[in-house]
Amino acid sequence: MNGFNKCDNGHFYKEDLTACPYCPGGKGAASNPASVDLNKTVVPGGNLGGGDTVKTEIFGTQGGSSSPDKTEVFGSGNATGASQPKRDLNRTYIAGVTDIEPGSSGANGVADSAPRSTRRIVGWIISYSLDPMGVDYRIYEGSNTIGRDAGNTITITKDSTISGKHVNILYRQGKFWIKDEMTANGTYLNDVDLGVEKPHPLNDGDSIRIGSTTFKFKCSE
Repeated sequence: MNGFNKCDNGHFYKEDLTACPYCPGGKGAASNPASVDLNKTVVPGGNLGGGDTVKTEIFGTQGGSSSPDKTEVFGSGNATGASQPKRDLNRTYIAGVTDIEPGSSGANGVADSAPRSTRRIVGWIISYSLDPMGVDYRIYEGSNTIGRDAGNTITITKDSTISGKHVNILYRQGKFWIKDEMTANGTYLNDVDLGVEKPHPLNDGDSIRIGSTTFKFKCSE
């Protein structure tokens, strides 16, 4: 091979070098020639820092300790250098959605009631007046309050004509009931005013209007 010499260990190196740089003690070898392992690939000029050869590491702007059984990308933290919380890789995460365990506190310190974890879904209300593409809300066993206040089972903030606690949908013993909570603008079932605090039967396909918002009710059974 023109321009290269071959040492006794079978390494090829440039002929202008006086000794093989890949053999222990050879001139031009790594900064610590005695540490060169002939059983692995050496990248001349690189500073491997004594890294573990069992794993693959991609180094960026930030380093850190890591496990030798996985591939890691360093430098992917945020600009402030704050550490990111560890996530369970056995679960699916959706970007932009805060993950809150039932009974824990959310970003605003408000406990997540997580009704789905304790009550069965028995129906839905769907509105096309709040969003032309449609928006739906689950109805659970027991009492379901709807209104503008955050403490309701379903909170509607886009309609200023809805009261703080406007209407209650109750599911009990296989039947649905709906009741107006003494509101100023009333609750309408199939365009009929329900009156004040009197429960009325609610059936699949019924139309519910509170304030300026209309819902279609669907039961799950």
